[in-house]
Amino acid sequence: MSENWNPVIPSDLRRNLEQQKEQAFTLYLDFIVDGTASMYTIFPAVYYAASHFLECLSRYEVYPKVGLTIIRNEKMGEETELTEFEDRSYFTSEIPLFLKKLKAVSLYGGGLDGKESVHTAIGKSLKKFPVAGRNRAVFVFSDAYGSNDYESYIQYPVGQAVFFTTEELSEEDFPFCFIRADGEMDEEASPMFLSIEKLLKPMSTEFLDNIVKPLKDLMKGVSIGA
Repeated sequence: MSENWNPVIPSDLRRNLEQQKEQAFTLYLDFIVDGTASMYTIFPAVYYAASHFLECLSRYEVYPKVGLTIIRNEKMGEETELTEFEDRSYFTSEIPLFLKKLKAVSLYGGGLDGKESVHTAIGKSLKKFPVAGRNRAVFVFSDAYGSNDYESYIQYPVGQAVFFTTEELSEEDFPFCFIRADGEMDEEASPMFLSIEKLLKPMSTEFLDNIVKPLKDLMKGVSIGA
C-alpha cells in the first residue's frame, strides 16, 4: 500500500463532518449598544470598534454568529430593541449585514438623569440566545449607568462579558454565571470593563486586538463532541 494513500471521503460524509465542525466552532456574540441621544458623538467609534473586533476574530477558526440589542430607556416608554436578521433570527453569520444594521441604529431619547435600562437590555439579550453554555459572549457599549432595573440573569451562562462603559457603570453589580472552556462554572470570573472614552482616542490595532484575548480560551473549549 502506498504511504501517500489518501482515501476519498464520500461527499455526504464530508458534508456531515463539515456541518458538525461548524456547529462545534460556532461562537454566539451579542452586541448590546446604547441607542440613546447621548451616544451621538461616540457612536462612530462604537461602529469602528465592533467592525475591527469582528475582523480580528476572523483570524481564528471560529464561526461567529452575531446579534444586536439596542439599549433604550424603558422608564420613558422606550422599549429595548432586539434586532432581527434573515428569517427573523436574532443572530446572523453575515457580518456585512450585521454592520449595516448597526450603522442604521437611530439615536434618540434617554433619561434626564443619565440612567438607562442597561440591566434590562442585558437580560433580554441573554434570553434570545439559541443555546446555553460557554460559547456565548456579550459586549456592552454605553455612556450611561443603570437605572436600578436589576435583572436576574445568572441562569443564562456566558463565556465572557466585555463592557465599554463609564466608571460609574463598572461599579455596579452584574451577576453573570461564567462557564470555563472545560464546561465547569468559573466562580472567580467577572466582567471585563474598559473606558468607553478610549474609543474616542486614536486607537492602536493592539488595543482592540486585546479584546479578542478573553475569548481565546473560550474558542479552544468549543470542539466537536463538546
